[in-house]
Amino acid sequence: MRLPFLERLSGELAVPQRAENARAAYAAELSYGRWRGPAPDDAKEAAVIILLCKNLSRASSTDPLALWQFPLTLRPEHLPRHGGQISLPGGELAKGETHWQAAVRELEEELGVPPARVLQLGALAPLYVFASNYRVIPYVAACDDVPFWRPQASEVAEVFEMSLRHLIDPDYAKQPRLTRNGVTFHAPCILHENRQIWGATCLILGELIAAVSAAGAIAD
Repeated sequence: MRLPFLERLSGELAVPQRAENARAAYAAELSYGRWRGPAPDDAKEAAVIILLCKNLSRASSTDPLALWQFPLTLRPEHLPRHGGQISLPGGELAKGETHWQAAVRELEEELGVPPARVLQLGALAPLYVFASNYRVIPYVAACDDVPFWRPQASEVAEVFEMSLRHLIDPDYAKQPRLTRNGVTFHAPCILHENRQIWGATCLILGELIAAVSAAGAIAD
């Protein structure tokens, strides 16, 4: 499992200055750096997971960025927090849980992936999500093939996959203008199949882009 690319990527996770710079490039114009934190004392703890899955149909590829992909989920519109948005599997810590335990529990609950199949590579920098007052730890993990997703209907309206090659392609990084409450501003996003990934998920993926780029696309 610990192929050379994954080893390099593991070593490039959670570099503080890189995280700061990468996230700044993907932050909405009116966020005023609030995602930097520090999180207030009453912030709730949460974790999300970027599960890199080996696409065996591309096993002959010499490009590890095309070989590895990860799931994203569309949240149902009716959810009170971040309804209708694209997110990573994850959620709030239960009593007595570590962040990693919460991440793999939520992955199993939302997409049906048993924790035994998941190998932790490391974590990205903590992120403060001021809109919902969460301090989030994003984990990066690997799985040796693409699981059969079993989405939980109450939390997942749709699941889709993105390759690392697509993720780092600058052609999919856009800065559309949004209008909220009469205010128009730029909101950087990553495009995927006519979807816009923005907000906290975009900030996390922005940091992953920097880590993947630093790891390099050298054949395993």
